Amino acid sequence: MLKKLLKYEWRDTRKLLLPINLAIVAFTLIGCILLNTNLFDTELGVVLAFFLTLFYTLTIVVFSSITTIYIYVRFYKNLYTREGYLMHTLPVTSNELFHSKLIVGFFWASLNSVLTISSFMALGAAAGIRASTTYLSDELSSINIPAAITDIFGYPLPCLLLWILLLMIVSSFFSVLMEYMSVLLGQQMKTNKLAVSLVIYLGMYLLTQIVTSIGAMIPSFFITEEALETEAFFSMFSQMMQILFPSATLLYLVFGIIFYLICRKLLKRNVNLD
Repeated sequence: MLKKLLKYEWRDTRKLLLPINLAIVAFTLIGCILLNTNLFDTELGVVLAFFLTLFYTLTIVVFSSITTIYIYVRFYKNLYTREGYLMHTLPVTSNELFHSKLIVGFFWASLNSVLTISSFMALGAAAGIRASTTYLSDELSSINIPAAITDIFGYPLPCLLLWILLLMIVSSFFSVLMEYMSVLLGQQMKTNKLAVSLVIYLGMYLLTQIVTSIGAMIPSFFITEEALETEAFFSMFSQMMQILFPSATLLYLVFGIIFYLICRKLLKRNVNLD
């Protein structure tokens, strides 16, 4: 029955989320093409570049927000409003309903995160290539870019990209489960369930961001004043990056597992529909 639920969930969610993600791909391709033209080489082109960059950034933020809100609202609406009366009469368990939402929601959240970061990286690379070939060809001709990336981030480029991909996927897993857990906790209230769910979500978001930020900052506590004033700083920064990606990924994974276990515990309680 889980396969049927997944098919139903995929069919409904793709109506909105598939066009959004295709739009990100389209904007990225258009941006890369425009960056390799002479469109921005004039004074008017600089102004145009500013407004296009602003439009692109706002659009990406809106698309990411829509994805997050849609996944959150759909879980709440399908299971804990009038639609829930129908969903909970189906010959399926609450765990199957939950996992169908989780699998599909996780897929769309991961896809959106990966495409978003890939879009920024692709446009950044296109702008860098344009600048290097047009304005900085002499300065950059002697620089070994892959070696420079390794020196700065502490990882070879392929390894760095894999770490970024893994971090995006794990953080999406954590994010979706935090949304679902906040909904399930809100359902324990007798009134104002949705408002309580939103407050819990915002509170958990701030708390986890503080914890992960502190965890990411711990390596910086070991930087000395001498290191800041010498080339040793770059070595220290590289070491920080080597610690940052594994630690951030691990923290998000631990939080995600904790949220998952809490969701499973809450699902065992009686359903309290609005």
